[in-house]
Amino acid sequence: MLCDKVTQSSPDQMVASGSEVVLLCTYNSTYSDPGLFWYRIRPDYNFQFVFYGDKSRSRGSYFAKGRFSVKHLLTQKAFHLVISPVSTEDSATYYCAMSTMMQVPRKS
Repeated sequence: MLCDKVTQSSPDQMVASGSEVVLLCTYNSTYSDPGLFWYRIRPDYNFQFVFYGDKSRSRGSYFAKGRFSVKHLLTQKAFHLVISPVSTEDSATYYCAMSTMMQVPRKS
């Protein structure tokens, strides 16, 4: 039986400032068009929405414009977060999540 789940890349990645990092996320879903999210928790415990995407649209947070993007590979069921160039302010724990509800997060 197929269950809904996401799988992320290794939790600890050291990246040089100015380089590019790709945070991997793959998913399995019984739903044909799940909503996919990236969130992060910064060292000061601030929880932030980063990116949303589904088959037809994607949207990032205010701080994600320009340096953050997603590679949504539908056939591979992947929703990878790309940060380029990486900055020290990007230090955080990043989480990929999935929802089968059709609700886009409000503007930050």
